[in-house]
Amino acid sequence: MTGRWPGRLNPNPMELSTPMATRIFSSRPPGRPLLFILLLCGLLTANPAWTAAVEADTPMAETPGTNPTVSLAFLPLKIHAAAKAADLTATADTLLQQVLMAKGISLIPRPQAAALFSYNTTWPPARQDLAGYFAGHDQRFLATGSLTQTGNAISVDLTVFDGKEEPATSYFFATADSTDELEGLLQKLVAQIVTFADRTSRIISVTVRGNTRVDTGAILRSITSSQGSTLVRKTVAQDLKSIFKLGFFEDVQVEATPTDDGTKLTFVVKEKALVGEVTITGQDKIKEDDIKPVVTVQRHQIINSNEVNKSIQNIRQLYKEKGFYNTEVTAKLSEPSPGKVEVGFVIDEGKKIYVKEIRITGNNAYSSKEIKKLLEGVKEKGLFSFITDAGLLKLGMLEHDADRITSFYHNNGYIEAKVGKPEVVQEGEWLFVTFSISEGDRFKVGTVEVAGELIEEPDTILNLLQIRKEKYLSRKTIRDDVLKLTDFYAEKGYAFAEVRPDIDNDLEGKVVNLKFTVQKGFLVYINRINIKGNTDTRDKVIRRQLAIKEKELYNTVEVKSSIARVRRLGYFEDVTITPEPTLEKDQMDVNVQVKEKPTGTFSVGAGYSSSENLLFQGEISKDNFLGRGQKLALQAKISGISSRYNLSFTEPSFLDTKLLTGIDIYNWTREYDDYTKDSQGFSVRFGYPIWRQWTLFWSYGYDETSLDNVKTYASQEIRDSEGITNFIKMGMVRDTRDKGYDASTGSRHSFTIKYAGKPLGGDFAFTSYEAESGWYFPGDQILRSLFFADTTFHLNLSAGYVQRNAGGRLPVYEKFYLGGISTIRGFKSGQISPKDPLTGERVGGDKMWYSNLEYIFPLIKDAGLKGDIFFDAGNVYAVDKDWDFGFIKASTGLGVRWLSPMGPLRLEWGFNLKPARDEDKSNWDFSIGGAF
Repeated sequence: MTGRWPGRLNPNPMELSTPMATRIFSSRPPGRPLLFILLLCGLLTANPAWTAAVEADTPMAETPGTNPTVSLAFLPLKIHAAAKAADLTATADTLLQQVLMAKGISLIPRPQAAALFSYNTTWPPARQDLAGYFAGHDQRFLATGSLTQTGNAISVDLTVFDGKEEPATSYFFATADSTDELEGLLQKLVAQIVTFADRTSRIISVTVRGNTRVDTGAILRSITSSQGSTLVRKTVAQDLKSIFKLGFFEDVQVEATPTDDGTKLTFVVKEKALVGEVTITGQDKIKEDDIKPVVTVQRHQIINSNEVNKSIQNIRQLYKEKGFYNTEVTAKLSEPSPGKVEVGFVIDEGKKIYVKEIRITGNNAYSSKEIKKLLEGVKEKGLFSFITDAGLLKLGMLEHDADRITSFYHNNGYIEAKVGKPEVVQEGEWLFVTFSISEGDRFKVGTVEVAGELIEEPDTILNLLQIRKEKYLSRKTIRDDVLKLTDFYAEKGYAFAEVRPDIDNDLEGKVVNLKFTVQKGFLVYINRINIKGNTDTRDKVIRRQLAIKEKELYNTVEVKSSIARVRRLGYFEDVTITPEPTLEKDQMDVNVQVKEKPTGTFSVGAGYSSSENLLFQGEISKDNFLGRGQKLALQAKISGISSRYNLSFTEPSFLDTKLLTGIDIYNWTREYDDYTKDSQGFSVRFGYPIWRQWTLFWSYGYDETSLDNVKTYASQEIRDSEGITNFIKMGMVRDTRDKGYDASTGSRHSFTIKYAGKPLGGDFAFTSYEAESGWYFPGDQILRSLFFADTTFHLNLSAGYVQRNAGGRLPVYEKFYLGGISTIRGFKSGQISPKDPLTGERVGGDKMWYSNLEYIFPLIKDAGLKGDIFFDAGNVYAVDKDWDFGFIKASTGLGVRWLSPMGPLRLEWGFNLKPARDEDKSNWDFSIGGAF
């Protein structure tokens, strides 16, 4: 007889839509009442013994009255008692008979038992002595034992003999404190023995049927029922759930087949189909290739409702990130052949939904306009939203924006300000976002103290703290001051110094008193410096840039300097230096982690001028040649009237010393209205670091210039510019910028002297002097406002002077010319120059200066697109003119710069504030570069 318990009867849906997906593929089984009825009906039809009224976690066995599934007989107990043994015997027989009758089990009368076996010998009898009994009786099991009384306590020891199989005996025992508990004790033991003797309650095998792809072992490992265990309704029910939860089956049932030796369990499964084709239709605004990565349903996988639902949600989320908040996604399932399911995701994109209005409530101290400038994840739709995506809501950034508003208030004295969870409401085709603010009171800075382990006088340390200069409390300034003190101690070798700011609020006076408590720790030395992540660059190239040294005190200033110097190499995307503790508390290892980036570059640029028309320029270079830090570069500039070629090689560490060496070879040709200039030459360069990031450099060069096609009316200065120049150049440079390109902090300063003439030989004799100083300032630090976070102010000043030495000549190409993207924008390249009064040719000047003031700000932060507003000014003065700062060339304008996939791109438009007759009112310049 077989009992069949239906598992989950899951429909086979052919269409699954977004709102119905979870319900149709619900993993919940039928309700508990239905499960219980199905189970009970199955068990009743399978085996009458399973109709027992027992708890859900008890074996499926017992039935009052008769029990045809239990082949069991009991012998009366042998009594061991010091007193009233006869009374105890009678009581035990009566109680045991009552308990057994309730179970449908027979108790052999004591006289009959005594005739079969002797109670006066060893008890219970040996197994071999029972052979005659089992031969003449139908019962498979015979139970007997003894009752022992010691004082008031009693114990019952029972032995069950199996007349059919080995092992032949099993043992059961129980104890109680008095004979009053004897009935309960016997009920407990008899129940255990009945369960043991009822073969239908014992699982003799567990098998799986219906699985063709899913491994049987994987299914059996997910369930609790096993061969040899007791058959329990609750366990089997849980096993059904566990198999279904594997996600591989659309239907799971169980069959229970009782035999003389026990019950065989068979789990019958129906596997889900395999996924065939996965298609995406309906997409237009987002490419299919961009959707596929978020679809987790894959070919040849077993169809899984969870993965279908997950893919639907992923597609919707992808569209939300692009501004499509009403996108509907439907999954259609079809079964072209048995065991194969094709899944089609049908997309109804809808329209983009933009933020129409950002509402700020509760703000009194600051206007809504000021607060909106703080927001990064949400902007109101504007005129250029189709380019910038302004107005598209970034849900993941809302909490970030709320934190930015909170920080803004906390940094301006409102230390109790709170910003509620942003609310987003959709009204028709628009979104409305609301930030609710509770400002609280504004607190001023009171007293500021330092305490703890001070390594300098208190006043010296207090002078380091910016918070003393603040009128209102700023949490950011406090954090900065903590870092400043920590760095101050770390500079002295106390790498583990701790600074704790204690804040005492005077709620009535609206004043905050501060105390910075310092624990300096102990001096820490650098044990080892480990270089990691350099797959191409050799260790020594990085090590020679490090200001920190092994066995020296750990110094955070030198650590920061080392990071900046390694970054300035331009070989790495990222550079970090982290300390690592060692077994010695006063030592640490330092890990320098770098991430390589392409160091070969090419750049191309184009421009237009009235003199050269359309021109192109390019450069191919390798900044980290063979991983040795060497640079090899080939540059070219070609137009309709000129060509310039330059080949250079630089060794930054000659023979592993600090000496930089290099060589340049060039060939330049330029056609002018009155002549053609052709120059060839070379130079040998050297450089050496001398003091605090200052580098001394010098070079020797040779240049031979010839002039062809010289017109008869050409300027004499031009005619005198043909010949050989031997020169030496010396100078110093200091560079503390955080990055070579798109710097935000630091500065670069240089001073150069170039000399030609005796005793070097050549046809020309002159001395030129040039100086340049550039500074970068973070906008939020200069203006002390988060409004200007991620912006940069850049100021650059440059000046030069060249003089003809006695007895020599000064060629026109060694004079100064200004104009173009790198000097004064709004003017064509080289346009700012004195002219020969006779010929009108630009012949350069012997004095020049120019300045650039830029404000650089992000346009699309995530894309790295930045804008700039600039003011450029300067001039070039003729040899016979003095410096005249009352007459300048000036321009203003704006530009865009972007570190594009092709490399740095710049587009600048300059407006000439006072154009001369031969000057344009404005001018465009652009350049673009790339990496390989």
